[in-house]
Amino acid sequence: MTSAHREVDVLIISDLRFPGGTSHSIANEIDAQHRAGYRTGLVHLNGPLVRRVRPFSPVIAERIRSGAAELLVGPASITAKLVVFRHPGVLQAAADQLPPIDAGHVVILANAAHVAPDGREIYDVSETDRLARARLGVDPVWAPIGPLVRDDIAPFIPEGRLADDDWVNIIDVDSWQRAPSGWQADRPVIGRHSRPHPGKWPTDGEAIRQAYPTDGTWAVRVLGGADPVVDVLGEIPDAWEVEAFGERLPRDFLTDLDFFVYYHDPTWIEAFGRTVLEALAVGIPAIVSPRFRPLFGDAALYAEPPEVRRLVERLWHDRPAYNAHVALASQLVRARFGYEAHAHRLRALIGPAPESPPGLLDAGDATVVGQPEPAGDRRRRTASTRGTDRPPEDQPTVLFMSSNGAGMGHLTRLFSYARRLDGVAKPHILSLSQAVPVADRLGYPYEYLPSSGALQVPAGRWKPLFIERVTETIARIRPSVVVFDGTWPYRGIEQIREAEPGPRWLWSRRGMWRHGMNLAQLDKSAWFDAVFEPGDLAAAYDQGVTVGAQSHRVSPVTLLDPSDLLDRASARAALGLPESGPLGLISLGAGNINDTSSDIGVAAQALVRNGVGVCVTLPDIAVTSPELSGHVHVVRDYPLSRCYRAFDVVVSAAGYNSFHELLRFGVPALFIPNRQTSLDDQAARARFAADSRWAFELPRLTLEETSARIASLLEDGSDMVARAHQADPGNGAPAVARLITRAIDGTLS
Repeated sequence: MTSAHREVDVLIISDLRFPGGTSHSIANEIDAQHRAGYRTGLVHLNGPLVRRVRPFSPVIAERIRSGAAELLVGPASITAKLVVFRHPGVLQAAADQLPPIDAGHVVILANAAHVAPDGREIYDVSETDRLARARLGVDPVWAPIGPLVRDDIAPFIPEGRLADDDWVNIIDVDSWQRAPSGWQADRPVIGRHSRPHPGKWPTDGEAIRQAYPTDGTWAVRVLGGADPVVDVLGEIPDAWEVEAFGERLPRDFLTDLDFFVYYHDPTWIEAFGRTVLEALAVGIPAIVSPRFRPLFGDAALYAEPPEVRRLVERLWHDRPAYNAHVALASQLVRARFGYEAHAHRLRALIGPAPESPPGLLDAGDATVVGQPEPAGDRRRRTASTRGTDRPPEDQPTVLFMSSNGAGMGHLTRLFSYARRLDGVAKPHILSLSQAVPVADRLGYPYEYLPSSGALQVPAGRWKPLFIERVTETIARIRPSVVVFDGTWPYRGIEQIREAEPGPRWLWSRRGMWRHGMNLAQLDKSAWFDAVFEPGDLAAAYDQGVTVGAQSHRVSPVTLLDPSDLLDRASARAALGLPESGPLGLISLGAGNINDTSSDIGVAAQALVRNGVGVCVTLPDIAVTSPELSGHVHVVRDYPLSRCYRAFDVVVSAAGYNSFHELLRFGVPALFIPNRQTSLDDQAARARFAADSRWAFELPRLTLEETSARIASLLEDGSDMVARAHQADPGNGAPAVARLITRAIDGTLS
């Protein structure tokens, strides 16, 4: 571009000769901006960090040739909505090379600490800040690339000019993601890749051996050379397979691994950890130091070197848990580090792109596509396959929205309502729960809206994303009714309703809140046209603030009815369980079956003591101990209640869904209330069931007490569940469907 004046949306200023991560990060942002419709300009500065003559990075040159970005040279002025300086050291050394720039916003992207591990200053924060203000006339915002850099530069940044959120690197998830496959070999295959820099490897020999075994029990593969290891171990272990830096493309290398394991010099400040992000994008678990947790959250796995072997072996022996983690990590990586996340970051700063392609999705708009549904799952669908009363194109749409609960409760209740609307309305699911892809099994379209916790942003910064995303969804699908299930309606609903006043809003608000808690939430009823409360069999023990609050009350809600359950033989076949012999189910949440001091370990031992086979719903169950092997089966299905007749007894938490499903479907139960819930009064629910002689409850498990309760359930459980069945008023889900139908028709008040 050689005109007297140049104008772009985003102007990236850097030394475009950087050979490594900085250039690749610039290239990724160019791609994301081009895809989103933003015009990108590039200004090159000869910085001090590239100490020899070399051309532009090939990945940058490729983007210039393709037209995704324009190289702006010469002294003509430039107008940019956003100017991003990549690497403060380049700006500090070469600010006098800048042409006149009229900038709306200026971001100094701190993609490295201001001092090197050896104490050498890489850039002066105050001087760099002064130069930016002097040259552009705008107070710049400093954006760290990650938490460690934030900690490094925060003391030197003027008040109010440190970005609330890190400017994390991004990656094109679709181009990196591999198709799921089995294990690479008959033993775990781990690997790592990095530049052959001493700081990229641990300096302790024992830590290297613990993280990267040298005895051949695992296949250890290294891309990028391992020369620094020689300085520590005296040699490169014969059992390792080592390839030079650049010998293979990182994606191809990562695709051949089962696990990515990355540790470096503890004194090294890893500004970001792009190699970790690449492994997560490919779709393999990344095991790293806990210091990476603030950056990658639940997407990665964290351990110190002595803990690596146990973590790898556990997942190696539990492929379903491995797959579950990979699926969760993929969702989180796409939400926080995908191209859509960068588009949202820009939109928050400078507004929508003037050339936005139709249907562009941002981080809050990205629909997380589930894995292709196996044929067996299609045959097992419990909804959306029945005949309709009127053609689908004539049916109104209902938007079902759930909060980010700890389990499946909110989503399952919404599915319960949606299932009863066949022939009346088309359900559409929008959820903050990372479990939302299960909607696909039921045949419902769904979208994932990452919560503030999943995106690791403060609630105040997340609120505009929530408003924008929900408003866009309503404008796109035009629902007649929005049904929100949760105990904490999000601020912003008022603004959404002002922007899109068409649909009526209903609040599905279950009771059994802990005594005295959440009183202020009742005021949010004013945001809704009506509130309805799914009933609770333990309502007599409800001491929460919803008691007496105005609402439409219905009977307890479950997704399925007894007639939907498989018979015993079919249920066991569906779960791959033994045809004969008693079986018990343990459904308590997190824990380790080998830890006999934990509730899960105690429950397993108690079942074995009573001659009952052990089934566990845990997604991350550890390798079974010898004394339990042959008795333990991991069961996964949704909805699992469809297969409850496979079990003779259940040890379960007392959450809303499990409590009502077990009692309604006649499974003898020992309830262990989860007392760490933020609001749900599971203790009162379990105590009511015990006082009514419907089930047993224990506040905590001991082997003797648990064994005795299980023995009693095997003996008298049928009488207990019969009493519960007599008190059951029936499923309230059809009544909710009728309320929703009245809201569609405008007759609900």
